[in-house]
Amino acid sequence: MKKTIRNFVIGAAMAIGVFASSAAALANTQYVQTGMNFRNGPTTSASVIGSVPAGAKVDVIGSENGWDKVVYNGTTGYIHGGNIGASYTAPANNNASVKNYFDNNVSFSQKAQNAVKSTDGWKTVSVDGYLALRTAPSFDASNEIGKLHSGDTVLVTGSQSSGSYVWVYSPKYNTNGYVNAGFIF
Repeated sequence: MKKTIRNFVIGAAMAIGVFASSAAALANTQYVQTGMNFRNGPTTSASVIGSVPAGAKVDVIGSENGWDKVVYNGTTGYIHGGNIGASYTAPANNNASVKNYFDNNVSFSQKAQNAVKSTDGWKTVSVDGYLALRTAPSFDASNEIGKLHSGDTVLVTGSQSSGSYVWVYSPKYNTNGYVNAGFIF
């Protein structure tokens, strides 16, 4: 009887050790390669709980039906699999894809098309938390269009700058708005 209990305890300890090391192996830091929706389930019909920008660091804790279960900014959710990697290198010049978008979408002005031809206007967000993209150059919850996170890029046109706010185009939201200039570099 004592031998059976001892063997059971040893077997249980070994199983716990194997499980713990398997869980540790699953939870690893990876980088999102292309910005995408962050969902509460492993399907496109699941609710979007946010977005994860290209270059964002996520902890992968599982996989289900071709989706990666990740922790991003303290929130657990799903991103479509195959879009993460061990490292991330920002494109040397992201203007080509945005210029193609502008060229193929007539709703944007000629001024925006001309601005995208130069890298001088592209800035990267650097902020703890998020930087609000706004409809007006002032701090007000009612004028918030979206949330930009560190690593997101914006095109500064400056055509409607006001005080510490600058007018930008956000590819993430496919729209223009104001951001506080102190958080873009």
